[in-house]
Amino acid sequence: MRKHLIISTALGALAISAWSSAAAAQASAASQQAQPQPSTQAAPPAGAQAQSKPTDPPEAQRDKLVDEAVAAVRETQNALTAIDQNKNDDAIAALERATGKLEIVLARTPTLALAPVDVSVVTHDVIGTPADVEKIRGEVGAAIAQGRLQLARKLISDLGSETVVNISKLPLGTYPAALKQAAALLHQGKPQEAKVVLQTALGTIVIDQIVIPLPLVRAQLALEDARSLLEKRKRTDAESARMRQLLGTARTQLQLGKALGYATDSEMTDLIASVDDLERKTAGSQSAKGLLDPFGPKFDEARRSSQRPR
Repeated sequence: MRKHLIISTALGALAISAWSSAAAAQASAASQQAQPQPSTQAAPPAGAQAQSKPTDPPEAQRDKLVDEAVAAVRETQNALTAIDQNKNDDAIAALERATGKLEIVLARTPTLALAPVDVSVVTHDVIGTPADVEKIRGEVGAAIAQGRLQLARKLISDLGSETVVNISKLPLGTYPAALKQAAALLHQGKPQEAKVVLQTALGTIVIDQIVIPLPLVRAQLALEDARSLLEKRKRTDAESARMRQLLGTARTQLQLGKALGYATDSEMTDLIASVDDLERKTAGSQSAKGLLDPFGPKFDEARRSSQRPR
């Protein structure tokens, strides 16, 4: 069994899009908002002045806020560098710029508590079958029973098939005050105290983690690919074979997800049983219109159960 470690924002975005149809719908709506729409209003009379300038689409406004927050963190780091170089005036200037950036963010969105400043995406993928994973689980259990925790730790480190999205967020309720406190300390000739305040402030950045189990994503995609065939009244032999193949893929991926411990055992068992039931109801030429609909909430619940406790 091998494990691939990939750092890929594109792959993470693909997994998120595939996993959440609601998110995809929101993205589509946002995209439509961002595109220029044909005007249905008559042109203003000649010489008339524009009453208001067009506003940026929500995506552009959000990007601007993120840029300002990221710049504030960068200026904080610049201030720390300046302190280490005994350039207190440069550090004060950097903190003034950082404070200004955050004032812009707060002015535009006064109710915003956490401003995103960074996103990282890491994908771990296991190449193996459910039986392979079950074998390793047995070895892990035996190692723990023998008190060989480090061996168990090594064995279990490969048992993951997921995309993990880490979103770093700046706490706007406390961070600006810390910058002002550090600037005041610098004015008082206390650079080391200011440095401690800034380092502590950077340590308050909140990291939200989203775990996307790849076996569940692949199972859901396989079922969606099979939808048109499942709902077709008169399938050809080739279409029926393709449908069974897709259902088999969904079942295997769910079994892999269960073996890897994603969601709860009962949730995964229910999903696998639902695929088995779907296969029985579509045997021969029977159609299954609407039978996929209950899978959506089940996958949503499995996704929520797969998140790691904070």
